Amino acid sequence: MNIKSVVTIGTFDGVHKGHGLIINKTLRLAQKKNLRSVVISLNKPVKTVSGLLTTCDEKIEEIRTLGVDEIILINVPSEILTYTPDKFFDEVLLGELNVSEIVCGSDFAFGKDRKGNVGWLKKKAKNNGVRVNIVKYLKSSSKQISSSYTRSLIEKGEVKNAAKLLGRNYSFLGVPFKDKGLGKKLGFPTVNLKVDSDKLLPKGVYISMITQKDGIYPSVTNIGSRLTFSRSANIVPETHILNFDGVWKKDLTKVILLKKIRDERKFANSEVLKFQIAKDAAKALRFFKFSKKD
Repeated sequence: MNIKSVVTIGTFDGVHKGHGLIINKTLRLAQKKNLRSVVISLNKPVKTVSGLLTTCDEKIEEIRTLGVDEIILINVPSEILTYTPDKFFDEVLLGELNVSEIVCGSDFAFGKDRKGNVGWLKKKAKNNGVRVNIVKYLKSSSKQISSSYTRSLIEKGEVKNAAKLLGRNYSFLGVPFKDKGLGKKLGFPTVNLKVDSDKLLPKGVYISMITQKDGIYPSVTNIGSRLTFSRSANIVPETHILNFDGVWKKDLTKVILLKKIRDERKFANSEVLKFQIAKDAAKALRFFKFSKKD
């Protein structure tokens, strides 16, 4: 690559506000100096986590919307992750990307066993005429915005607080599939989605929005293992679309979680469950009417 580049490196799970700050800094520097902006991202965290905030496709899409010139994806595991910091810097950053500037956070580290920390990077970069730009991490309620903190909020169902860190409401994508039709029998038909098994799905009942290419609709979503009817451990998101009489297409669907209503629980029988679903739907309708007034 002949064009010099400004590069940032990270896992970027969730592409939260802190990530956005680093990526936007990369973009601004590149535009100011007429260089190429490059984001190097792992397809998933190296360490095992309870669930991904963004699948690989979601992450690429979020980063792409920020306007960078190139996104380079590194699979976990892969040979490149065994490179020493020196080898990665020399062969990838200098050799392949012709790096001129690097943007990273204050606790950044890369290379095998994360031995390429900020101190090492500054020295190595200076010896090769490369500038290092350190970005201070953002904080929310005195806590550093991070993927792990965001994940912990979502796991607890605190999707409203998580949205403040992400800069958008938490969502997931899936393909509709036909099931036993239990919701329809209760008078509340649902769209059931098959979601990437690595995606973090927080259990509970949520006020939500559901969307496909042709529109977005208010809804209620239950994420759980259908305790009243099933002993399966499989987590399935089921979304009831409020005041919807149409047929939902079997196309890629996004569900956006707005607010948790309650925990998932087992009911004595279908009639008790039906009564509770009606209450959940009524609560969601009040939420959307109130939102419209705002």
